[in-house]
Amino acid sequence: WLPRLKTQKETLVPFSLEKTRFSVENLRRVGQYLKGEKVTKPFEGALFVASDLFKVMEGAAYLLTLEKDAELEAQMDEIIDIIASAQAPNGYLYEHHILPKHLRNQGNYWGTGHKPYSKVMYSHELYNMGHMYEGAIAYYKATGKRKWLDVAEKNAQHINRVFFEGDPNYNGGKPVMHAPGHEEIELALVKMYYATGNELYADMAKKFVDIRGKERDKGRYYSQAHIPVREQMEAVGHSVRATYLYSGMADVVAMNGDTTLMPALNSIWHDIVDRKMHINGGLGAVPGIEGFGPAYDLPNLNTYDETCAAVGNVFFNYR
Repeated sequence: WLPRLKTQKETLVPFSLEKTRFSVENLRRVGQYLKGEKVTKPFEGALFVASDLFKVMEGAAYLLTLEKDAELEAQMDEIIDIIASAQAPNGYLYEHHILPKHLRNQGNYWGTGHKPYSKVMYSHELYNMGHMYEGAIAYYKATGKRKWLDVAEKNAQHINRVFFEGDPNYNGGKPVMHAPGHEEIELALVKMYYATGNELYADMAKKFVDIRGKERDKGRYYSQAHIPVREQMEAVGHSVRATYLYSGMADVVAMNGDTTLMPALNSIWHDIVDRKMHINGGLGAVPGIEGFGPAYDLPNLNTYDETCAAVGNVFFNYR
């Protein structure tokens, strides 16, 4: 792997940090707005763009684990300061909803709602935060610096209040009690539990797994929320969301010994490997939904097989 790690450090991380610079600027503008400064430039990019930045930073943190680099560390610290400035006093951190309405991406309300946590099934609020947690944990392990991890913990505790306890500022004070449309926070919370020893995060991870599918909405195959996870015996829907969920489920088994999840995981694994995987390992063959189709529906000419799904499959199989 050494030649690839060398390329990663010398070429890919600098290139990727440059490509995600506009996401840093989104966060910077949020920080300026929270401080009462005038902001005129609107939010740029897709609603999940911060997750791309957090993922690049996580990769940079892994490189810093292998080899110290004062210049890269200083660059990371500068971005972390900007991330911290974009966090609302209560812990919330999602640029699109903190900015005033005239600076938001007006065409995207169908995918995020008009206010925080109003459209959890489609928004990327929890998805982005899961990626942030993973980056913050990796950087803490690499450097011992807690600033980004403190931001992540403050956000997780905020999400726990809103989703599982009830916060008067959200959802009329009632707990949201809703699974996120794009899985990711589940496995990130398990990592945060191991990094901090705080049982709250272990409890939250299990709750987010257990709550999925309780509404029994048949239309939610896409996000694996059609039935409870212990009843899911085949891989369905968006393949990246699916593999993140299965990874989080496996983490919960390893964390607390909840073997009631194992029949579903074993069945899903065989469904993927025996019936829904291209010979090159590609997952999520169906364009449009970027996901799993019926058994053996594995076209060659127009298959999708997204890179993200391949990464998610590594996560699932590693666990």
